[in-house]
Amino acid sequence: PARIPYNLPLYLRTLITNKRRTRSLWQRTKYPSHKQQLNHLTNQLKKELRKYYNKQYTEYTKSLTTEDNSLWAATRRILKFQPTSSPLRTTDGSWAKCDSEKAELFATHLSTVFIPHPDVLNSQHTQDVIRDLDIPLPLSMPPKPFTPSQVKQVIINLNKKKSPGYDLITANILLQLPKKAIVFLTTIYNSILRTTYYPILWKFSTVRMIPKPNKPTQLPSSYRPISLLPLLGKIFERLLLPRLYEITESLEIIPDHQFGFRSCHSTIQQAHRVVDTIASSLERKQYCAGVFLDVSQAFDRVWHEGLLWKLKHILPSTYYLILSSYLSDRFFQVLQGTTHSSIYPVLAGVPQGSVLAPLLYTIYTADLPSNLNTSIYTFADDTAILSTHSDPILAVRSLQSHLHSIEPWLENWRIKINPTKSKYIVFTLKRQTPPPVFLHHTPIPPADHVRYLGMYLDKRLTWNPHTRLKRTELNKRYKLLARLLDKRSSFFK
Repeated sequence: PARIPYNLPLYLRTLITNKRRTRSLWQRTKYPSHKQQLNHLTNQLKKELRKYYNKQYTEYTKSLTTEDNSLWAATRRILKFQPTSSPLRTTDGSWAKCDSEKAELFATHLSTVFIPHPDVLNSQHTQDVIRDLDIPLPLSMPPKPFTPSQVKQVIINLNKKKSPGYDLITANILLQLPKKAIVFLTTIYNSILRTTYYPILWKFSTVRMIPKPNKPTQLPSSYRPISLLPLLGKIFERLLLPRLYEITESLEIIPDHQFGFRSCHSTIQQAHRVVDTIASSLERKQYCAGVFLDVSQAFDRVWHEGLLWKLKHILPSTYYLILSSYLSDRFFQVLQGTTHSSIYPVLAGVPQGSVLAPLLYTIYTADLPSNLNTSIYTFADDTAILSTHSDPILAVRSLQSHLHSIEPWLENWRIKINPTKSKYIVFTLKRQTPPPVFLHHTPIPPADHVRYLGMYLDKRLTWNPHTRLKRTELNKRYKLLARLLDKRSSFFK
């Protein structure tokens, strides 16, 4: 039999011992009286254990306070998302159950994701881009070298809780480096600037798969890949990033409608811009036609040659060559539990989890065509286009004209919009049904409400769908946290 826990009080341990003796006696004799005595002791033990654990939990909730962080620690334990390890369905209908099978299945799936979207209609543009990449670069001034103090400051600012790459070097390890090692690292980083070669060992990523919310857990496509890169490479990225930002800001590369990954720009500000445009049109009794586009695998399928073509036209040759080396010859393997998959190449995309990925994606989509009669609102890959007019036909016509101008741009740069997952809505107080809009000759599904940056916007802007959803979420969270709310706790004093 299992050992009796020593942390239980004596009377409970005595009850457990008596129950076990009575059970052993009944198993030998099979007398009804012994069975009756066993049932009585079992029920008594359950009652006393329940009473004891309830008392223990009551004392625990009474001790919770905001002063020593105990209340917030208890809240995090309850609300923390615990991913389930469910089997995965393979393409042939079988199931991958162990970690090695899952890792290989994830890696095989990602090997079909980390490739650019096929060039179906515009092979001439692809040839022109590749031909331009072979044109010799103009001479440029050598960049200013990094200093040991800059490297040291980046190491100090590293997040200590971030997972390391395959080399298992953490931020805490780098913080212990002596001054001579910092100088040696600085020499390596300056050598990258001088040779324009990014070390291949820093391009190898370990990928962890994170389940997407509200997606079926048995499908590999329901997981988001997060690349764990070597920390030494991330330090160089952090050293390079301010210089790239300075160039893009001076050349005004990033459009004003892009609020993602920019300082002094947030989701709240972008959402306010969208809501303000819609509310203003409703106040003027106008129609506001809008499409909310769903970009298919935005970060994972960035066409490398197209990105390099755009970088070549805005960056000095040294930085362009470094980023060209940074994007080429990348490889990955999936880590599932403690098991690694086989190694596969990365032929497209910017690695999610890297420091430079957000800026590179923003540059790649910075030349999204605009229209004088519409407004664009982008936050990373979340794109909304609104057209306002007193006549619904003209509002939709302007919106459709903008979508037509976007279509060749999407084809040229191999960006795929999923028309069936995108949404089309007309914000109005009237009941008139506006005409549909199309993207690549496919109608965009109309909707009564859309989700943008975490907010649900209905066509009359009543906020009813949003408030209903938030009330449901709050009720669920309250039920989870209600057991922590003890009226005798010091939290209420």
